[in-house]
Amino acid sequence: MSLNGISIKWLSRSLIGRMTLLSVVFLILAGGWFTIVPYWSYLATADPLDLTRNSVRGEISWAIFEEQPLASLAESMLLKEVARANAGFRIYVRRGTDEFQFGDAPRHLALASSMRLVLDNRQTEPSSTYSSFTIQEEGAPTIISFTHDEDRDYHYEIGGITAPVAQNIFEAVNPMAFWGTSREALIAGAGVLLIAFAVLLFAARSLRTLTRAARAFDMRTAERQLLPVEGLPTEVASLVRAINEMVERVEQTHEEQELFLATAAHELRTPMAVLRTRLEELPESETKETLRDDVRRMASLVEQLLRLMHIHNNRDLPDRVDLVATARDVVAERAPLAIDRGVDIELESVPESLIVKGHRGLVGVAIANLVDNAISFSAPGDTLKVSVGDAGTVSVSDCGPGIPDTELERIFEPFAKSPPNRHGHGLGLAIVRAVMTAHGGEVSARNAVGGGADFALRFRNASPQPA
Repeated sequence: MSLNGISIKWLSRSLIGRMTLLSVVFLILAGGWFTIVPYWSYLATADPLDLTRNSVRGEISWAIFEEQPLASLAESMLLKEVARANAGFRIYVRRGTDEFQFGDAPRHLALASSMRLVLDNRQTEPSSTYSSFTIQEEGAPTIISFTHDEDRDYHYEIGGITAPVAQNIFEAVNPMAFWGTSREALIAGAGVLLIAFAVLLFAARSLRTLTRAARAFDMRTAERQLLPVEGLPTEVASLVRAINEMVERVEQTHEEQELFLATAAHELRTPMAVLRTRLEELPESETKETLRDDVRRMASLVEQLLRLMHIHNNRDLPDRVDLVATARDVVAERAPLAIDRGVDIELESVPESLIVKGHRGLVGVAIANLVDNAISFSAPGDTLKVSVGDAGTVSVSDCGPGIPDTELERIFEPFAKSPPNRHGHGLGLAIVRAVMTAHGGEVSARNAVGGGADFALRFRNASPQPA
């Protein structure tokens, strides 16, 4: 599932995607704070008188902190409406040296002077301070507020409100008034998100560098390769070191297994030769022929193991191999075997010649193993086709029963056979994959639409033979 090209799975699994979602949630909450909370707070105030007083305070605060001319308060529709409903309504506002008065003179300037005196007597004056009082007098409370912010003093008095006024909620509420009381928290939250996002991007960049290094591993080289640790964050570096240690252990185990197989296969050659010689000394019989077949299968297994170990240990690619000529030679060599099985074998080639850098003998072995495998699955009257494409591909197609989908990848593993009870040792296709890995190519298998199986060798950097 995608949203405008962005995968929902990526958003849920990627750290950057999760951080993006968190940022979106933060923006939605911040937008809700300025668009929903002010109105909810207004409606939650049940007393109409409190609503009226809070609206007057909001109107005055907006003029003070938004640097509006204090004289503009005289044109406020809200203040005019409150004055019409309350004969004793009065306000006094001072911002620095700028003053505005409506109604009777202020009664509590001494409180503002006292706050100013307290600040003057401190050794270090705070960058900001805020005080608010409510004093009951003449049956109506008087609201007094004193604020010091950035070297300026702000003071206002509101009194004489005894009757509420009806207000339109959208006119009575000023969402930006919340900015004055919430901006520090919102800015801090946005700052934390930005810092976390920057740290995450740095970590993701390090991981991308690590990913490129991992993909650059060349399995054809004999040198042991490890992931780089330099320049990575400490937490990621610990993970990479653990992975490198695991890689070293796996490579060591793999080398020990290969050494064991190579040694065992090599050491079996002499006993097999002795067994074959002594077997020939026995009189001819059905038992002797059965033993002869068993020895031949064992000798074939030993030779294939040795060939597989030779491919793994020999990464030199000294030759310029003509894929067309090599395929032609394999078809000519296997033609008698195919004819004996009643199978027609054909060679198709788009280019007349196609050159790759590699090992001529090993490339021939890979093609021959695919042809042998196709012949073994073909019935009399079937046609086996070997094709060479100009993109560096050699494919072998048969008309056999095909391969179960669950076995398409497993058949290239050593000793894997499909079906499991068929003759052979299960090393032919493993040898093909080892040859292609040594050449930096790949081998694949698929079931043909009309039946049968298609195997394809793909070589890189193939080029036509120059005239």
